[in-house]
Amino acid sequence: MPGILRSGSLRTKTKSEENSPPSVSKRRTQTKKELSEENENKVEPVRNVEEIRRKNLEDNKAFLEGLLMTQIRDDLKSLANTLQPTVKKEAKKRDNKYITVAEKIPVRRSRRLAHKDVDGNKLPSPEESDNEMDTTKDQSITSIVYRRQSYKREIEISPEEQEALNQKIQTFFEQNDSTMDSKKSIYEFSDLQITDENVLKLTPDRLLFMDIHSRSDILAIVGCDRKGTIGLVVKSIDDLNGPWCKINYNFHTNYATCCRFDNFNSNIINSTSYDSTFRACDITKNQSIEILKDSDNHGLTAFDYRSLQTCVIAEDNGDVLLADIRANPVSIERFDVSKKRIRTLHINPMQTDEFCISGSDNCAKVWDLRNMSTMKYCLQTNYSCYGAYYNQAGSHIMATSRDDHIMSFSCHDMEYANDPLDIQPIKKIHHTNYVNRFVTPFTAQPYPIFESYFLIGSSGYPRAVTTVNISHRTLPIIVGGNSSGRIHVFTGHI
Repeated sequence: MPGILRSGSLRTKTKSEENSPPSVSKRRTQTKKELSEENENKVEPVRNVEEIRRKNLEDNKAFLEGLLMTQIRDDLKSLANTLQPTVKKEAKKRDNKYITVAEKIPVRRSRRLAHKDVDGNKLPSPEESDNEMDTTKDQSITSIVYRRQSYKREIEISPEEQEALNQKIQTFFEQNDSTMDSKKSIYEFSDLQITDENVLKLTPDRLLFMDIHSRSDILAIVGCDRKGTIGLVVKSIDDLNGPWCKINYNFHTNYATCCRFDNFNSNIINSTSYDSTFRACDITKNQSIEILKDSDNHGLTAFDYRSLQTCVIAEDNGDVLLADIRANPVSIERFDVSKKRIRTLHINPMQTDEFCISGSDNCAKVWDLRNMSTMKYCLQTNYSCYGAYYNQAGSHIMATSRDDHIMSFSCHDMEYANDPLDIQPIKKIHHTNYVNRFVTPFTAQPYPIFESYFLIGSSGYPRAVTTVNISHRTLPIIVGGNSSGRIHVFTGHI
């Protein structure tokens, strides 16, 4: 729809109208003029601020003087000045960097470890054991020793002295008194004593295993260490506080893991090693014979006797060997019983066809030589096992695990268990089993005199940490060995 426009909006302005200024109303101009005149007539009063401030200060001062505050202020200032100590200003530290040049000072060395005196002169060598060095002298008279003698790790002796020592040891084993009573002695642990002569070095390095001779007329202890050394100490039962005769055999070239006196011939020491050999050492002849060697060069970790003629040997690859060591050549049967390394192997004293093994598996395993196709029992330890051994009666197995526990398993409960491959312990005893890699682990060994007892070392205080412990089968004698190769022989009244 078109829009409608007014006619006046289309009118154009003339030239005079464009040049003229806009009109202003008369009323508006008059109002502005009146307001400006009123503002000019107003006069503001002048305020002297400084005068007022000065007057206030004088009033305040007069008020404080009336309260004696100014006098108190002056007294406090004078007292503070007298009590304030004079503090010296510290010199400003400069950030200049200097290069210090020091003379080369020699490193201090221990003269005691160098075996020298205060002046630097070399001291004479310490006293050596008469038992290891001089075996030709008469040792029937022994002097009282108030200080334990120091022993060297390795002592070189002449061939003549070595021959005399061998002859003396051979004499002990040749004089076999078979008519001697072998009844078990009943005694208390508090009756056992130890003397300085019965603390000695058995092996030059870390002790791994020990065995004690079953004869009742002599005290013979054998042990093996991680350098392959077989150590033997012998003395007469009639002179338990007397000197020892000691000899070391170095027939193995690697770890000697286990050593035992032979069941058939008590003058022979059988031993296994990581050099893959099973050796027999004849004490009377002072010679060693290699009975067998693993064809695959697997290390032999443990063994035990099944009979006078056969023994069971464990390997580090998890195999078990049934060997007839009297046959020529030696007959061997091999069985795969574990996928990991076997640490210990022990045959049931009452059932020689049954044996238990322990190792890196989280269990201890029981096998029967009459049926090696399947495992007989599996004893759950939940952690790797340091050792598992039967007691002398063959009724229990004591396992030492890595979780600081000793676990007891009943053979009677194994027979009636619902699952023979999941046998739980009947008792768990807390025992600190943790050791570092330089210490032989703790194991609970059977105690022959008391059939329900086991022997195990302890790391508690006061302590002499003996991780390997054995006892005589009939006499009140307990031997504990530590990882340095030193043994402690505790004896009772015989």
